[in-house]
Amino acid sequence: MKARWLFDLSVTSLGILALAACATGSSPIGTGSGGDGGEDWTGPSSSSSSSGMGGAGGGGSSSGGAGGGASSSSASSASSASSASSSSGGPCPDMPCKLVSPQCGCAAGQMCTVDGTGTRSCIAAGSTPIGNACTGDECAAGSLCVGTTAAIDTCMKFCNSDSDCTAPGGLCLITLNNGSSGSIPGVTLCTENCDPSTNVGCPVAGTACGVAQESMGQMRLLTRCSESGSGTQGASCTDDADCAPTYGCFNAGTTQCLKYCKVGGAACPGGALCNSLGTIGSTEYGACL
Repeated sequence: MKARWLFDLSVTSLGILALAACATGSSPIGTGSGGDGGEDWTGPSSSSSSSGMGGAGGGGSSSGGAGGGASSSSASSASSASSASSSSGGPCPDMPCKLVSPQCGCAAGQMCTVDGTGTRSCIAAGSTPIGNACTGDECAAGSLCVGTTAAIDTCMKFCNSDSDCTAPGGLCLITLNNGSSGSIPGVTLCTENCDPSTNVGCPVAGTACGVAQESMGQMRLLTRCSESGSGTQGASCTDDADCAPTYGCFNAGTTQCLKYCKVGGAACPGGALCNSLGTIGSTEYGACL
């Protein structure tokens, strides 16, 4: 069995705020451990360890993530590449290599990644695009294979700030847990920019787009891909993982799956009204009730 990261994302489903959902209706994600997100394993302990697969939950747990370390490049190779120029023509600003795209510090055909201790190293570059399903170290340079569900892993983008992420829903918020109630330093990834009303932006089967808000700090709205189920309008649910893509779990007297909508957009099913959840970019999203 390959090692797994612990995954942290401190956000709350918008359904809790807008539709007065109870804790079981749309529970906060990024807290606790295990559950839907995979097993409580940390990434490889050093850059010479075998690489790990993803396993992070997006809909109610904190576990998951992908170990980035691998033994495909030697220390001497990483050292000789550390002085490689960045795209601006100067020396690489990060040592021994830079995680965020455009990367630098690695030889041609290699990419920079990180292991479970936070140690960076150069390994053979992958080719799987950001947002696609992955295993191990196959993601393209500038990204890491992180779990969206216990069984599904996707390539997620390294970032230093929100400007590195795809607007308007992608924010630089995801951190990797070091297994000791802390975060791997200097490593952050983007949430997925997606449309909850169409599920565009979450192309991997078994995942769905949802609206969330930071649970602390600036309290910004964002979108994210997490585990999906099969429940449609009015179906009973305990969290978003029970609902089909384009639906979220809300408490409207009882916890039930409700269709995501755009305020002023297409009509809700069965004559329901589109109740606003908030605006992301220029789009005001809601839930049909």
